Amino acid sequence: MNKKGKILITDSLFIFREHEKMLCDVGYEVERLDKPDSTENELIQAVKGKVGYILGGIEKITDKVIDAADELKAIAFTGADWRNFIPGHVQATARGISIASTPGANTYAVAEYTVTIILAMTRNIFELGRTGEKKFQTVHSLNELTVGVVGMGHIGTRVTKILIALGVKKILYYSRTRKPDIERDGVEFVDMETLLQNSDIVTLHASKEVGADFIGRNELSKMKDSALLVNCGFTGGVNVEALFQELKTGRIRAAQDDPMGDDRFGTLPLSVWFNSNSHTAFNTFEANKIASDMSTESLINLLSVGMDQYKVN
Repeated sequence: MNKKGKILITDSLFIFREHEKMLCDVGYEVERLDKPDSTENELIQAVKGKVGYILGGIEKITDKVIDAADELKAIAFTGADWRNFIPGHVQATARGISIASTPGANTYAVAEYTVTIILAMTRNIFELGRTGEKKFQTVHSLNELTVGVVGMGHIGTRVTKILIALGVKKILYYSRTRKPDIERDGVEFVDMETLLQNSDIVTLHASKEVGADFIGRNELSKMKDSALLVNCGFTGGVNVEALFQELKTGRIRAAQDDPMGDDRFGTLPLSVWFNSNSHTAFNTFEANKIASDMSTESLINLLSVGMDQYKVN
């Protein structure tokens, strides 16, 4: 074994061979658990004897996993939502285990996917193509419409800039903090109610900190008739029952980057509802490469000097 110890890497999507080489070149031995959804028991066994851990899958690092980590000093997560995937973070912090994330790595990928869905639903691509039955329908263009962006973080900001370039008629936004830079581009800050009442398209990019069912029956009822709700943010941000009740009337439309997990949504026409088969907005080669670069460098920094710009605890 190399004198600096072993590093555990999970999944095969992130952390390329060049990153393994980077770790080996500075004196670590790499051990891969080549699956995206390792169980708690598998992680308990795999983490033993490891000084570093790059979380590249969708497994959860629980308190029990942290308790089994007899030599662990640092964890690097290949995403931004580290609290969700490391529920044992309080325990890890108490034991002096550093944690780093990769904020912004998938910003362009998710923003690009969001705008793709906005265009597809606005132009009714799915119903007017071979996946549907419509042959002719006059629809709207983005330069006729007002878009409301909820959450102006990395992704919300990128979505906004793309929409400006596409010539959207008007953009409103709601965020915990105002963004003067984006307002200089003509984007208007409004309260949530005003945004919902005046937007033809509402796209959600708020963090999980806003809580589950952030958009519920009350919020949906304020949306304009025929408005489109797009959620390429976190699953659970929109109340399932309230959304279905609105969609089945055809009053509004919606799309989500994740299955809803409710068979009733499969009965809705594609002009009213679209979902991807699993989270896919983040998954581009470029985004994965950026996340791999960031997490590898962060882990090396945390293990060598105990600090990194992306350290979160």
